[in-house]
Amino acid sequence: MIRVNFIVENFKALKYLGCSTAAQQILEAIEDEDIEIKINSNEKNFDIVHAHTFGPLVWLQILRNKNAVKIISAHSTPSINKNNIVFGGSKIWNIIYRTIYNRFDYVIAVSEFSVRELKSIGVNKEIFVVENGVNMKKFRYDKAKAKEFREEHELEGDFVVLNVAQVTPRKGVYEFIETAKLMPWAKFVWIGGFPYKFASADYFKLKKIVEKNAGLKNLKFLGFVPDIVGAYSGADVLFTPSFAETFGLTIIEAGACKLPVVARDLKVFRELFGNYIEYASHPKEFAKVLERFKDKNFREKQSLKAYELAKRYDMKIIGGKLVELYKKLVKWKDET
Repeated sequence: MIRVNFIVENFKALKYLGCSTAAQQILEAIEDEDIEIKINSNEKNFDIVHAHTFGPLVWLQILRNKNAVKIISAHSTPSINKNNIVFGGSKIWNIIYRTIYNRFDYVIAVSEFSVRELKSIGVNKEIFVVENGVNMKKFRYDKAKAKEFREEHELEGDFVVLNVAQVTPRKGVYEFIETAKLMPWAKFVWIGGFPYKFASADYFKLKKIVEKNAGLKNLKFLGFVPDIVGAYSGADVLFTPSFAETFGLTIIEAGACKLPVVARDLKVFRELFGNYIEYASHPKEFAKVLERFKDKNFREKQSLKAYELAKRYDMKIIGGKLVELYKKLVKWKDET
């Protein structure tokens, strides 16, 4: 039996971050009698300490389990701090990430794109790729939840363009607003808040914008919602204009709920998602692509493509890949 301790600083609003969501989905999906996984346990004698964040909980567990294999998942890299947190564009982050990641035995990246960035900043530990996954049992289209979501937020009969993300410039919030201005006939809905509070980029400016929905009648900032499946099921298209990502978890979550996707044309998205989703690069182009989804036949075709994409990242597949890695790393340690 291999004992694994997941460490995730998922307190309060931080539980809505992608790294927390990804860790929880892995925990729920792995079903292997040879693997026992706990999360944020204070116990000792773990074979593996697997960090998904790098706050104080991580270092405490490493001290308690000095002989464990120490792994960190690189959900975050310097490039996604820019325009996301205060001083996120500073080159000091390269040093911080390099120093932290090199203190572990192994690093897990969520994409080949991230591997290249990690190596470019000087991470010299062996890096394995285990992509993010989606729990297809949890994330699936639900007609009743869709109806409830639309009724609760007064969206009955509307064409709904959804995004699920932190409210930061990095996530493309200003472009989301500009696109909404170009499409007054559609309802734009943004779910997510400010997990970093005052440390979020443009916090005070964006807080005022969010409180007034940017002064637009067709735009709603809903903050955090308790059941995201209802939102994915109740929308017509996911629109993610993010400027930088290591993966793009919401894209496969949406796909699992049969929600088609329009995303900014990023290299990481092209490498991971190929032609399963649609791409654009600026508000006028976003609006032009989104307008195509008014056509029911086109929307249904894209919905099926998004669902096929999600199946490629089914957590059963990703979880199995992670389990095999655990077994290999523990074996390597036993042989040395």
